[in-house]
Amino acid sequence: MIGIDLGTTNSLVCVWEEAHVRLLENCFGEKLTPSVVSFDEDGTVYVGKTARERLVTHPETTFREFKRDMGTDTRYTAYGREYTPEELSALVLKQLKADAELALGHPVHEAVISVPAYFNDRQRAATRNAGLLAGLKVERLINEPSAAALAYHVDQCDDEEMFIVFDFGGGTLDVSLVDAFENVIEIQSISGDNRLGGKDFNSLIAYDICSRNHLVWKDLSQQDRAILLREAEQVKMRLTDSEATAAQVRINGREYSYTLSNQQLVDLSTELFMAIQKVLSKLMNNGMVTENNISRVIMVGGSSKMPTVRQFVSRLFGGRISEGGNPDEIICQGTGILCGIKERKSEVRDLALTDICPFTLGVGTQGDVMSPIIRKNMSLPSSYVHEYTTVSDNQTSVRLRVYQGENHKASLNLFLTEMKIMVPPKPRGEVVVEVRFSYDINGLFDIDVFCPDTGEHLRRELGTGGGMPKEELMASRAALEKIKIHPRDMEKNKCILEKAEAVYVECNESQQAFLGRAIERFQAALNQQQPRVVERAYRMFQVQLAMIENALFHFDGFDEEEWDATFDEPEEP
Repeated sequence: MIGIDLGTTNSLVCVWEEAHVRLLENCFGEKLTPSVVSFDEDGTVYVGKTARERLVTHPETTFREFKRDMGTDTRYTAYGREYTPEELSALVLKQLKADAELALGHPVHEAVISVPAYFNDRQRAATRNAGLLAGLKVERLINEPSAAALAYHVDQCDDEEMFIVFDFGGGTLDVSLVDAFENVIEIQSISGDNRLGGKDFNSLIAYDICSRNHLVWKDLSQQDRAILLREAEQVKMRLTDSEATAAQVRINGREYSYTLSNQQLVDLSTELFMAIQKVLSKLMNNGMVTENNISRVIMVGGSSKMPTVRQFVSRLFGGRISEGGNPDEIICQGTGILCGIKERKSEVRDLALTDICPFTLGVGTQGDVMSPIIRKNMSLPSSYVHEYTTVSDNQTSVRLRVYQGENHKASLNLFLTEMKIMVPPKPRGEVVVEVRFSYDINGLFDIDVFCPDTGEHLRRELGTGGGMPKEELMASRAALEKIKIHPRDMEKNKCILEKAEAVYVECNESQQAFLGRAIERFQAALNQQQPRVVERAYRMFQVQLAMIENALFHFDGFDEEEWDATFDEPEEP
C-alpha cells in the first residue's frame, strides 16, 4: 500500500517500510512530482517535470491546477479529445504508481490518498475515481490537515496538545483544529477555501507586472501569459529568501523590468490575507476556542513558506507558529503512517485518528427548507435517522432531495442526489418515511430510505462512483491505458530540451543565437544514441542553460566569449 499526497502544484508518493515512512523518488531523483500533464500531437503524454516545462511552449495542450476542478463538469481539450479533471489526476496518479513500483521492485495495487478537508462529496468521489482510473484501489481518503497532524503527532508531539494545522498549498487552504493526547489524534473543527492558494499570489504578481509595464492581460497570448505566470512564481519564490527582488521578462520581443518587495506583496495581497483570516476565524468559532487555547500553529504546504504568510499567521497567534517537518512533505508522511496503521504495523497500529464531517448533510423539505441529518463537525463515522411525514392528503410518493451545505435554504446548498419512494394514500401526516444517513471515515455516504407502511426499502451509495456509471468508468480507464506515457529513460533529456525551449522565448537576440546552437548540439548528440556521448552532451547543455538562466533571472550579464568557450569540448583522456 502506498501513500499519496495528490497536490494542486506538486504530488508525492511514499510507503511504510522498516518502521518509518519512506518517500519515493521519481526518475529525476526528486520527491516532488509537478501535478502537470501535457499532450503531444502523436498521442504521447508527459507527466510531471517535463510537462511543467511545456507550459510555455505548449500552453494550449498542457494543464495544471486541475485539482481545483475536481467534481465539476470542466473539460480540458487537447488535439480533439476532451479530458475530465479526474482523468488528468489519474495520469498523475498513474505516474506516481509507476515511480513507486520501480522504486519498490514490485507491483502496487492499493493506496491512501490525501484530499483537502473542505472537499465536498463530489470532489471526494472524483478523487476516488481518479485512483480507480489509475489502477489503484483507494483504501482511504484522508484529509490533508489530518495527515499532517498525524505525522506531527508521531514525530514531535509527546504530551497532550491542542494545535492548528495551517495547510496552505498551491491551490487550496485547509485549516484544522486538533486535540492530540496519548495515541489519539482528534480533529475538532475544520475550515478552508478550495479556491485560495499560492496560485493566487502568482496571478496577482503577474497582473502587477502587466499594470506597471502598461500591458493588458486579456490582450496577451496564452504563451505570453504562461511566461508572466512563470516569472511571477519565480519572483514569489525568491522573496522567500530575500526582502526584495528584481526581474526581467521578455514579451513580444520587448524586455520589461519589475521589482517587488515583501512589503509591496503584502499591500498587493490585502484581499487574499483577509480571506485567510476569514478561514481561521471560522475555524476558531466552530471549535469554540480562543487564540489562548492554541499551543501552536503547524505550517504545512509549499505556500506556507512565504514570509508574508508566516508573519501574518504569527501575528494572529502571538508568534506561536512552528514547523511540523518539511512543509512540502509532511502530508505525504501522514498518508504513509496511515498505510502503516491500516497494515497493522506494530509501531503505529495503536494510533487512532478521528475525523469529522466537513459539511452538513440533509434533505430539502416543504418551503425549500434544509433539514439537517448529519451536522457539520460531527465525528466520523456517523449514522443518524430522521423521520419525515407526507404533506398532502392521499399523497402516493415522497421525493427526497439530498443536499450538502450550511444554508438554511436547501436549494442554495450543493445538490447531491434525488430518491423517490412510493407510499400508501392516506391523510397528510399519517405516513412516515424513515431516512438514515451513514457517513464513514473515508467520506463514503450511504442513504437508506424506508417506509414502514409498505416495507419498501431504498438504498443509495454516494462517494464511491461520483455519479459516473460503472461502464463509463471502465471505458475511461481502458482509454487511459492506451495513452503513451513518455519513456522514463528518455525523460531527463526531453525535460531539459523543453526547459531550453521555454527559456528561449524569453531571451534577447544574442542569447537566442547561443541557446539555439546549444539545443542543436544536444539534439545531434541524442541522435547518435550512444549513452556515453549523450551523458557528456547533457552535462554541457546543463551548464549552458544555467548560464542563460543566470543572465535572465539573476542579472549576471552576457559575456559572449565566455559563453562560446563552453562549446569547446575537452578531449577524452
